[in-house]
Amino acid sequence: MGKTKNFTEEFVKINGIEQYFLHYPSPQKEVVIFLHGGPGGSTSFLSYVLQPYWDFCTIVYYDQRGASRTQKRSKSEQKDLTVENLIADLRQTIKYVKNKYKTDRVILLGQSWGTVLGTQYILKYPEDVIGYIGTGHCIDTRRDMKIIYEKLNVLITNKGNKKDAIKLRQIQNLLIMSVDDKNYVANDMKFTYLKQKYGLNLKSGKLLRAMLKSPIFKLSDILLMIKGVKLNFHLTKWLTDYSIWDTTEYAVPVFYILGKDDWQTSSMLAAKYFEKINAPQKGLYWIDNAGHATDIDNPKDFCKSVKEIVSQLAGAQTD
Repeated sequence: MGKTKNFTEEFVKINGIEQYFLHYPSPQKEVVIFLHGGPGGSTSFLSYVLQPYWDFCTIVYYDQRGASRTQKRSKSEQKDLTVENLIADLRQTIKYVKNKYKTDRVILLGQSWGTVLGTQYILKYPEDVIGYIGTGHCIDTRRDMKIIYEKLNVLITNKGNKKDAIKLRQIQNLLIMSVDDKNYVANDMKFTYLKQKYGLNLKSGKLLRAMLKSPIFKLSDILLMIKGVKLNFHLTKWLTDYSIWDTTEYAVPVFYILGKDDWQTSSMLAAKYFEKINAPQKGLYWIDNAGHATDIDNPKDFCKSVKEIVSQLAGAQTD
């Protein structure tokens, strides 16, 4: 006999549209809601990678408005894809999850773009959750770009590649260029090329191979992902000037899980910012052999860290 399926899938009406949900239920009272990256991406396909190590609470994934299977079902227009709507969706999602699992112990876990939603949510509605976890954290995009540019400069200099050194100098204005500048996209593409060449970008090949092995994956999902990124490109542009650098007061426990090799969003910058945070409880976890996709790069150590955090939050609830 084959292995029993340990997840359920469903579409739920959230804030006026049907949204896709993937559940890995557990008897424990704590529920983690995973906020995927993007904007317009999805992490549901990769959830199975964590399951051999995730034995401590329920985890719920959902495709955000304008992303993947939610977009396929509900066909949102670009004008509806705003941070305000996504936060409103998340609030109804939290209410739905609390009712479904008969619990108030909800924890948000944001990855990359999901850290933007998660952070903005706990700043606005801290009473709705018992804690927040961020990984691949977005802190300040312009500061990130400067750190990564300087890292590239070191790598290119050490390599002695004069052509790439010239290319890098040619796009240095990108660090201060407006996203509405006609040359912004072209320069950003050159920047991305150099980051990819020197190993500072997300390892998309590894993620694709993992995605193809997923028990819920369909070939149509690849096209949905591509369409989602295009549809949400205005949010990607908005992210260019995103910053929480001067926001340091949090009313809920805050935890970061950072990959030591994350240069997509600098883990060094995230750690530096984390030092400034004032929260009822906080903790920083470093994961070896992991980059921006910290959970997929090293799922065992990632889940070990989440398990410890959930245990701390559960203990705080019973004290």
